[in-house]
Amino acid sequence: MKDQAHTLRKLFEKGTAHPQPKVLSVTSGKGGVGKTTLVINMAIMLASKGHRVLVFDADLGLANVDVMLGLTPKRTIKHVLDGQCPLEDIMVKGPEGIQVIPASSGIQELVDLSPQQQLSLMNSLDYFNHDIDYMIIDTGAGISRNVMYFNAAAQRVIVVVSAEPTSITDAYALIKVLWKKHGVKQFDLIVNNVISKMEGDQVAGKLMMVCERFLGDVALEMLGSVPHDETITECIKGQKAFVGVNPNGETALRLGRIVKRLEKSSRLQTNGNLQFFLRRMLLHQMKGSDHAGYRIHGTY
Repeated sequence: MKDQAHTLRKLFEKGTAHPQPKVLSVTSGKGGVGKTTLVINMAIMLASKGHRVLVFDADLGLANVDVMLGLTPKRTIKHVLDGQCPLEDIMVKGPEGIQVIPASSGIQELVDLSPQQQLSLMNSLDYFNHDIDYMIIDTGAGISRNVMYFNAAAQRVIVVVSAEPTSITDAYALIKVLWKKHGVKQFDLIVNNVISKMEGDQVAGKLMMVCERFLGDVALEMLGSVPHDETITECIKGQKAFVGVNPNGETALRLGRIVKRLEKSSRLQTNGNLQFFLRRMLLHQMKGSDHAGYRIHGTY
């Protein structure tokens, strides 16, 4: 606890004279909704517009980002958490120059970080000095401690949901925990894999209605919907981003509008930046919130 307090003081003492990146988390209540695919393609779109983008694969024990891009990192986040190397040494470059912090695969101990590992990650991010404009955190799915840990600290939380009833229910559970346990009141919403814009609007409307009824002051902003596209499966198999394979397709165009909204919007969950993200991460992990009382498929 003494080391944690020392790190917390150091973070609050740090100045913020230099521009810092916008920190966005992309998350979901249920797996299999296309969250990581959207993260990768959003990052590439932002980079193609001249932004410096860092993608942090925060599904720490189940690496996805590097696999989906066909990257072969020599080291992963586990080497950083074990104190074997600094964060810069594990970063790999992806399409359009995006930088990726890769997670590990099949490492059970990373599913729920210990306080020592959280502190190690904090220190690594604290000394991270690359110039970036956007840091996009691809969280795991569900309401595990790690998922809460990253979402509660981000400046903007983007929830990905599909039309499946379980996806809507699980997205609500995720929002509920972040609101009740961490005070997060603003969320962005992307409805993925829809058959029409109307379906996307209907899914968003259902989730907004339930949140308004049961969570009161929670606000959901619809960023847009992304249509079902058979070619995405082939892109995933080929370890390629769909925006590079078919940049003029309807899926890429619709995602491009979402990215444009993110660029233009100045709304953030906090007035902070990367340093504020670090402080919030440490504060939330020190609270040690217990989410055992929430069930993914529970009642409202």
